[in-house]
Amino acid sequence: MSAGRLSLAEAEQLVAERLGATPRAAHSRFVGLLLQHLAVELGADAGLWRLVGLVHDLDYFAVDGDWSRHGVLAADWLQGRLPPEALAAIAAHDHRTGIESTTPLAQCLRLADGLAVLDEATGRDATLAALGAGAIEHIVASRPFLVAIIAGTAARQGLDLATLGAILAALPRQAQP
Repeated sequence: MSAGRLSLAEAEQLVAERLGATPRAAHSRFVGLLLQHLAVELGADAGLWRLVGLVHDLDYFAVDGDWSRHGVLAADWLQGRLPPEALAAIAAHDHRTGIESTTPLAQCLRLADGLAVLDEATGRDATLAALGAGAIEHIVASRPFLVAIIAGTAARQGLDLATLGAILAALPRQAQP
């Protein structure tokens, strides 16, 4: 890989190498698309945000269940290839690391990651219905923390749940290999 900023093609190659043809790779690609659309909505750098979403889980299998390292290892691997704000967002995306970042990119990475998990676990139709109704509490099942991650973060970014629904509805359903 070349020095300098990570390209989309290089990011895709890293996903293929590190995550293979797994549901985690499909999830990462989907989070990248969600994050790109959130960036457009918020007037941020859509290309950078897509890259961050795409590579946020590169270390998923390498941490071998040690979730306190998840994202931190990926950020280390990507040093010099993404700006510090992007690396901080990746390192902080899993609450189990204890690392926090309050930048819009970091907050929206958590939001996109949570929304992708909810969409996959609950199904697109149920997720869209809940977002459209303005309440997701009744569909989060065993993951009540998703309410704060999705609804709370959306509110802090000036987004309502209906806007998240419109973004989600515009995307293809998550692909499973």
